[in-house]
Amino acid sequence: MSAYNSETELLAGLRKGESAAFRRVYVLHYNMVRHLVISNSGREEDAKDLFQEALVVLFGQLSGEAFTLSSSLKTWLYAVCRNKWLKQLEKNKRNVRFTDFEPAENISVPAEKEVDEHHSLLRKSLEQLGVQCRKLLLLFYYFHKSMDEIAAELHYTNADNAKAQKYKCLQKLKSIYRQNPAADGH
Repeated sequence: MSAYNSETELLAGLRKGESAAFRRVYVLHYNMVRHLVISNSGREEDAKDLFQEALVVLFGQLSGEAFTLSSSLKTWLYAVCRNKWLKQLEKNKRNVRFTDFEPAENISVPAEKEVDEHHSLLRKSLEQLGVQCRKLLLLFYYFHKSMDEIAAELHYTNADNAKAQKYKCLQKLKSIYRQNPAADGH
């Protein structure tokens, strides 16, 4: 039985930065995102990247005291991932018919060890990211600053430059994550 018997307890654990809460979110919701991406012209690697980006958004939201979910965490994560994946498909100009789905009942759940390794690797990757990139991602995902605000605060020439830097920072984070030998199995 999980230490998080309700979504309220799980969200409280996430706000406190409890590793067990992070693992629980991964175990409960990663396969839903994986199914969404793979069903819509994506690969396993795309699903992992998308889920990580959604978790960055979630943790940023949770750091704000005013944040409350108006739906279940599952629904919220699905909506974030769906919107991000649609944007990615549009950006890549993939002409595909997007398929929404009801999550399958019998989706396999990753082993706890795999979740621990994934979480540890993600944390290490974030720590290896440069200060400027961490700050930019924090301002965008945690503090929900606009690109104009980020450009002013970090002294970029304009919002487009800040947006380009944000993209580069996310790519760098993904690269750091993939360079770790432990990422081969993830």
